[in-house]
Amino acid sequence: MKINKILLVVALALMALSVYSYTDSVRRAERFERGQKFLQNLNPDSITEIAIKKGDETTQLRRDGDRFLVSDAGGYPAKNESINRFVRDVLELSLEKKVGDSESLIEELELSPGGENTTEVTFKDENQQEMVHFLIGKSLDDGGGSYIRRTDGDDNTIYLTSSRVYLNTGQDDFLNKEILNVESSEIAGIQGQGFAIQDQDGSLALVDLPAGKKESSKVNQLKSLLSGLRFTKHFLADAPEVQGLLFRSAVDIDLKDQSGYRVSVASKGDKHYLRIQGYHDVGQLSIAVDADEDEASQVADQLKRQNEIQEFNDFHGSWVYEVTETTADKVKVTAKDLVENA
Repeated sequence: MKINKILLVVALALMALSVYSYTDSVRRAERFERGQKFLQNLNPDSITEIAIKKGDETTQLRRDGDRFLVSDAGGYPAKNESINRFVRDVLELSLEKKVGDSESLIEELELSPGGENTTEVTFKDENQQEMVHFLIGKSLDDGGGSYIRRTDGDDNTIYLTSSRVYLNTGQDDFLNKEILNVESSEIAGIQGQGFAIQDQDGSLALVDLPAGKKESSKVNQLKSLLSGLRFTKHFLADAPEVQGLLFRSAVDIDLKDQSGYRVSVASKGDKHYLRIQGYHDVGQLSIAVDADEDEASQVADQLKRQNEIQEFNDFHGSWVYEVTETTADKVKVTAKDLVENA
């Protein structure tokens, strides 16, 4: 009987200790610590939608497989690195101190939704459920921290961040403006208005160069056309802004893998527009039953490239791109532009 009493006392003591430990851990979890992360438990892999609002500008991003699209820019792809940088910058926000939670303070520090200088960020999961909603308001004049608060729970506490918050917020900050990136070393030949550039003695050179002439700098400029080819604006092909354009200037750029791209441009006033289409010269492909490993691998690579070109055309065929005058001039080049006196 005495042993049972001892065991009961021990059990009660352990239970009390457990309750104390839990209460203490909760208390410590709720206790503010300088330098703690603003969003301590956010799982970035669960984010499927991001909404960013600053003043009158709104950017909507949504996950599509392994990438994000800019929803309010026609669903055009975003740069993965821009999305990753944004989420990383948010996760790295650390706090300097608590400031308060009064309505007057919220107003004074521009932490109310819809404020002209207020940045609002919302993360949603795959079920369209709001994971996080927070606002960034004023920053300290000395470039120190920024005021920030969450609005997705019961806690409206305003915090000052450890350093000033700089987040990309506009559509242009996220759009993937690179159309294509092909180095000149991958080019097998170029055909344009009255000229051809082909491999001659191991290097790309202008065919039938007239006597007493040499290649102008525009030859190298043309070779670099597909290297980091970018747009400044994009339009759906049926958008009113690009109706009636005449794409009269074009160049075909053949690649060493027997694929290539036709780039066409049109101009309207002081604006220049580009369309692009890929092609593959191999035709119908199949792997023979008796093909050896090298032959099978080569055909497989060509089939893969055909699929890549088809996917490229399926996507880019829906868009017309506004480009710089420099880019347009590369496509408009004529045979006369490519030579100069030796």
